[in-house]
This record gives sequence, C-alpha cells and structure tokens, in this order.
Amino acid sequence: MYFSRQRSIALGFLAGMMNGLIALGGGVLITPILVMAGVNPQAAVGTSLAAVSMFSCIGLTIHLLLGGISLGFFSIIATVIGGIAGSIIGSKILARLTPHWMLVFFAFIQIFVAIRLIDQGMGLALLGQVIPSIPPLWAYISLGLFAGTLSGIFGVGGGALVLLGLAAFYGVPIVEGLAIALALNITNALAGIVPHVRKGRVLWQELKFLIPAAIIGIVIGAALAHELPSDMMRVLFGGFFTFMGVILARRGWALFKKHKTHSIS
Repeated sequence: MYFSRQRSIALGFLAGMMNGLIALGGGVLITPILVMAGVNPQAAVGTSLAAVSMFSCIGLTIHLLLGGISLGFFSIIATVIGGIAGSIIGSKILARLTPHWMLVFFAFIQIFVAIRLIDQGMGLALLGQVIPSIPPLWAYISLGLFAGTLSGIFGVGGGALVLLGLAAFYGVPIVEGLAIALALNITNALAGIVPHVRKGRVLWQELKFLIPAAIIGIVIGAALAHELPSDMMRVLFGGFFTFMGVILARRGWALFKKHKTHSIS
C-alpha cells in the first residue's frame, strides 16, 4: 500500500465530504496525492476514476432523497453527452503528459476556479457581476465537454466543474446543480475507467479503506450542502482550491526542476 490505513481513511472521508458538499468527485484529491506518493500517473487516474464512480453514485442517491432534480432532464442528457465525448479526448491526451506538467496544469485550473469562487462568494464582483439566467442547451454541452476532457486527463469526475461553471456564468445556485454534477461524475468516470481496469491500473487495496470512510463523509457533506448559504460554500470551496492549487504547483515545479537537472546531467 502507498498509504497507511489511517491516511487512507482520512483521504476517503475528506474526498467523500467534498463529494456530498459540492459534487467534487474526489479525483481532485485522490489523483494528485497518489502521484505525489509515487504512484504512476495512469494508475493514479484509474484508481481515482473507480473511487469517483462509487462516491458519486452514493452522493447522487442522497441528494435525490434530500432535494430531487432541479434542472431539466434534457439538460442532464446534454451535459452527459458532452462529458462522455470529452473523457475520450482526455484519455488520449493523458498518454502525452509528463507528471510535472500534469500537476502544474491541474494547479492552474484549481487556482483559477478558486479566484472566481471567492470573488463571487464575497460579493466583490471584481471579475464581473453575474446575472442569474437560464443556461442555454449549448452551455451544458460545452461545460460537459470541458469537464469530460479534464476527467480523462486527471481522473476527476468533472461534475463540480460543470456546477461551478453554471454558478459562475449563469448564477445557478450550487445546491440546485448538485444532482446533474454527480450524474456527470458517474458517466465520465465509467466512460474512462474501462481501459484502466483492463490494464490493471486500479489500486483496489487502497479503495478498500477509502470507500467506507467516504460514505460517512458524503452523508455529512450532503446534509451541509442543503443547510449552508451558497455564498459561504463558494468561499470555503475557493479556499480549499487555493490551498490545493498552491501545493500542487510547488510539487509540479519541483518535479520539473528535478527532470531538467537529470536531462542536463
């Protein structure tokens, strides 16, 4: 095992709580942490996709029981179609990425989203005022395609990115988009996990300890999502993204310098 049992449980609980709270599949934590622990990037992605599919199935069930589906059925279908297409594209890109560029790019995405979230959550409007409106169908397809591509590259569900995109550009309340985000997590993860399972790139031993702790975290996160003000959720999540982004950027830069030193020598 790459982690002690205690660390696996802690990671599973945190990933599960973020899944229930803001539809974060868990890959945003699991993939980079496994890579930093020395796991091959492809194996880290495969393990992450397996976790994301399981976590999101549980999270979707809980949110449906708590609040149902607020967005239309066709919106979900459009997002899922875009997500599946994107995950296929992302899996092809993955084979061309080196670990340090993978971490740096992932960090850039996280920090960008964090700034946008904190700006909105604090009501600063430094990046422009968001006027609530009904998203057009092409927006769901585009966001699904973008999220699916990142899902294929990094092993994330991608649903949180769709959710945040809807909130950032159309003012959709986060809690109303949780079901569609979790549904996308499931389809993206299942679409990308098949080749990883066939090639033995899923660390089932790690998942054995992640999943039970994640279930507890998902229940707590889902309950909080239906109670906390949306602005507070945005600020908290933005702070989390900033913290993780800085850590990943530093790790990616360290790997880049190490790779460059070895190339010169």
